[in-house]
Amino acid sequence: MSATQIAATLYQLQQIDLELDRLTTEQQTLSNSLQGNSALQKARTEHTTAQQQLRASQQAQKEAEWTLEDLSRRLGMQEQRLYNGTVSNPKELASLQQEVQRLRAQQSRQEDRVLEIIETTEALQETAQRKATALQQAEETWQKENAAMILHREQLEVRKQETQARRTTFAGGIEAALLSRYEAMRRTKQGRAISKVEQSSCQWCRVILTPSELQRVRINNDLQTCSNCGRILYYDR
Repeated sequence: MSATQIAATLYQLQQIDLELDRLTTEQQTLSNSLQGNSALQKARTEHTTAQQQLRASQQAQKEAEWTLEDLSRRLGMQEQRLYNGTVSNPKELASLQQEVQRLRAQQSRQEDRVLEIIETTEALQETAQRKATALQQAEETWQKENAAMILHREQLEVRKQETQARRTTFAGGIEAALLSRYEAMRRTKQGRAISKVEQSSCQWCRVILTPSELQRVRINNDLQTCSNCGRILYYDR
């Protein structure tokens, strides 16, 4: 295979790669657009916040109920000692009565706290449900408004897979070392390793080739590069 044929092959591969790049960029643009509008983002944020607040209140309710259960257990034990006649010493009995009164007061305050947290949790549950409904409605509205973009994204994915399959097949016929050189140049030269020669100039940087440079591109057995931008030159006869 002559240098001109090799350059032509790499140029064709580059055209496929550029198409893949274009499809990927278009996909990314669509994906960004499909993240949702401001109304949907607001609904998502409010729903997340409501869920976090609800979970925090539910946890606080559990802890408050555990504390109440512990107080009730301790109060029951002390009341049993107070009334079952096992304590007869007047001083110990007075101390026990004070302890029972203290635990009853704590129990009463804790019951009030549990009721307050339950009311808060119920209110947060209602809020969370409203936010969930609002989010669902916002998503449904957004999906209807963006059905065309969603369809286009799916079509892009199909085209990208087809182009990738074509690229894999095409690249399979290129020598490994040559393919490696091409791919390395693409990474360092803005995705364009090959530049076509048009009207005696490098299509990429527009530098005009000297007659001798142009002659080498046309007939030399080795790949020629642009003296200005360093890209492989392809002359289409």
